[in-house]
Amino acid sequence: MSARRRKLTLNYDKEHDVMYVSLGAPKPSYCDDDIEGVLIRRSLESNRLSGVTIMDFSRKTKEQLKRIIPFNLDISELYR
Repeated sequence: MSARRRKLTLNYDKEHDVMYVSLGAPKPSYCDDDIEGVLIRRSLESNRLSGVTIMDFSRKTKEQLKRIIPFNLDISELYR
């Protein structure tokens, strides 16, 4: 069984140092957990993982993000 990869949508708010990562198109979601300043978002409609919000993005190391983010993500994509 092959997993279908959803397109990532990235939005960075430089003024507030927040990175928004959405799996697929952004959709209405709620935050499920807050792990070290990373908010895990789930779709209101389906409860499926919809993305993460990373607070204080510039202060987080790639290693921290790899450990915290609950899905496979090429962390280097966030720094383009």
